[in-house]
Amino acid sequence: MPSAIFSHQAPGLALKIKYPHKFDGTALCISAIVPDLLSLFGPFFAFTFRNFTHSILGVILSTVPLTIILTVIFCTYIGPFCAKLAKKNGFLSRPLRYMGMETWDNLKKKKYNRRFFLVATYSAFIGGFTHLLLDLPSHEYIEIFFPWVILQNPDFLLYSIIDFGSTTIGTIQIDRNLTVFQLIWFIETLITLVLALYFLRYMKNRNLISKWYDKT
Repeated sequence: MPSAIFSHQAPGLALKIKYPHKFDGTALCISAIVPDLLSLFGPFFAFTFRNFTHSILGVILSTVPLTIILTVIFCTYIGPFCAKLAKKNGFLSRPLRYMGMETWDNLKKKKYNRRFFLVATYSAFIGGFTHLLLDLPSHEYIEIFFPWVILQNPDFLLYSIIDFGSTTIGTIQIDRNLTVFQLIWFIETLITLVLALYFLRYMKNRNLISKWYDKT
């Protein structure tokens, strides 16, 4: 879901700020997105691929290894590129600087040694697991124990608050039914988005990224 961008990063950012040298912040944040990114490949599978990507098994077998690869790519290329854009005077510079991205060129200082892979591995697992926990009350099904069991959330979460029926645009049918769990998803997304932005600003105002990498 689009909410995974920024909002799902809130727990990971909090952990990184609290324990800066025990977690890889990039791995924590990327792994919080990966389960939803992998779900985009669902149409290519004969089963409901989301059940796998949003399970503990999926986090171990797919989220963790993919996160480590993406962390290396992000720290080597994407982070420094964002920092370069933030330092310019283009129309994107201001929002990028607001989130402290001008310091992301420090990410290229990361050393890919044995300690990195150890820390990145458990950081990736924790980040992916927090994604599953955030999804628990805001989705119809609980796939965390797939393939052994898929649970359904309590019936009251399926209660329809507002139902405007459905509408069709071309071949796409859009359901305009607001249920309790969808409302929870919206509220949760809003709260965690605000928290994530707060943590990014907290890191920027205290120049934490530069300080963390100056000590490595």
